[in-house]
Amino acid sequence: MIKSRARAASASKESYNVVLAGNPNAGKTTLFNALTLSHLKTGNFHGVTTVPARKTRGGITYTDVPGMYSFNSYTMEEDSAAKACKGADIIINVVDATTLENSLNLTYRLIALNKNTVVYITKLDLLKRRGGWLNCEKLSAILGVPVLTCPAKQLKKTVEENAFVYPEKTLQIPLNQAYYGGNSNLSRADKLFYNKAFALFFFVVSLVLTFFVTFHPLMIGSLLKELTEKLICEYLGGALSSAITNPLLSSFVVEGVIGGVGGVLSFIPQITILYLVLILLDESGVSSALTFVTDGLFEKAGLSGRAAFSLISGFGCTAAAIATTRGYAEESARRKTVAVLPFIPCGAKMPVFLTFLSPLFKNPFPAICILYFAGLALAIAVSAIFKGKGEGLISEVTPVSFPPLSHVAKKLYFQVKSFIIKVTTYVFVFCTVSWLLSHVNFTQGFCEPGQSVLGVFSRAVCYLFYPMGITDWRIAYAALTGFAAKENVAATIAMLIPEGLALSWAPSFALCVFFLCCPACISAFAASVKEIGFKRTAVYNLAQLAFAFVAAYLTNFLTSLSIFATL
Repeated sequence: MIKSRARAASASKESYNVVLAGNPNAGKTTLFNALTLSHLKTGNFHGVTTVPARKTRGGITYTDVPGMYSFNSYTMEEDSAAKACKGADIIINVVDATTLENSLNLTYRLIALNKNTVVYITKLDLLKRRGGWLNCEKLSAILGVPVLTCPAKQLKKTVEENAFVYPEKTLQIPLNQAYYGGNSNLSRADKLFYNKAFALFFFVVSLVLTFFVTFHPLMIGSLLKELTEKLICEYLGGALSSAITNPLLSSFVVEGVIGGVGGVLSFIPQITILYLVLILLDESGVSSALTFVTDGLFEKAGLSGRAAFSLISGFGCTAAAIATTRGYAEESARRKTVAVLPFIPCGAKMPVFLTFLSPLFKNPFPAICILYFAGLALAIAVSAIFKGKGEGLISEVTPVSFPPLSHVAKKLYFQVKSFIIKVTTYVFVFCTVSWLLSHVNFTQGFCEPGQSVLGVFSRAVCYLFYPMGITDWRIAYAALTGFAAKENVAATIAMLIPEGLALSWAPSFALCVFFLCCPACISAFAASVKEIGFKRTAVYNLAQLAFAFVAAYLTNFLTSLSIFATL
């Protein structure tokens, strides 16, 4: 007789709590996104999901938990995953077909919870590519639970209809009658990228080529940036300026909105290229390989190879990178990594650097390279100063292969979409408030920016920037806006200084060093508070801010010396 345990769970569909559990990097979050139409971050490495994520669709609550190997919690991630599994109505055990034998230990533990457990197999294409095969019916009979390989859409329908079919009896047959893993030897690509010298060389060359394509004046990044800027600021801004006769309204729309928000949107082509390379490194498995080959290098700085995930993530978003440290077992390693991540230039700092460097150089490519690699070196150097135990490396290995273009395009679309939404909402509001404050005095009357509330306040703060060679209150205010979000810096300068910057290279470099070293945005601060607490986060940020000012002062002093001024 065939039976369905899922039907016995509850007569009411609204009570279903479906938990997606499995080893790290098995594809749980990808499946969760497909089942719930969500867009959670996915990645080919251990630690992308750090806390359980829940979403209700059709009266059913789906929960995506962090990767786990057992119920003997090694990290906070595994502990939260184990608790979620114990409270589940249905457990979908997501299993990577290429590592099925290693995954069965957790599968048996999940089945022992006496829940309605289903095994869902992913990455069958990789298994077949290396000559392996899987007989789902026999594996189901061995495990005593359904084993599915259907598309996510069909799985969702099966969950909603409670149509999981369990085998009539468990068969005592060898696993090799149901599964063969194929040739598990390293491919040529794997052997290359698991060579320390080649992996590090490839990573450095990838970043240099990325910066070259993005910032060289004759390459696609700069050309598209100039075209986008011309379309938004010159054509659209010029058309609106001619159409709006009210000078105050014209100033708000053209300088405040088009100049500020449009100025940041013009960086979309270059942001897109940077995100594309980071996604390719992740989805191809190169980032996973880099984790292992850098384990010894980071160990000397008191970290492990796992820190490579956090540091590479930092090039995209500092807040997201900080969230990856939740899986660290050692508290000291977590604190150390959180402390150094703000030194990694995130994607939002790129428009800031270009704002100050573009007026000085026709080709800002070399300077951008220096800044990005300096940030990475600074993060590692600061980590070496901190005391504390290193973090043991436990992670899944991802085979190196070229990722599906559709998957890359999808992730890139949502990354760029998030940037545009942030600029057109948050940055727009910030520019609107800044424009109003720069045109209103303390008697609530309209005035020139120099006599405005913003002008008076910013001149009082500007003294902190004098040793950097900055005497313009508008630049000082723009620097302060960066603590809310780095995108605000470029937007504020474009809005308040429409005539363009006229800084010499000493203060320009000093400002770049300041933004390289200063604390990240408010989102990163909140993420840090969540991981290491408010008090420690505040201390770290204050220390980093003081370091940023001192470093910027020294940069301006040294580059202002006559020996450098002639260069």
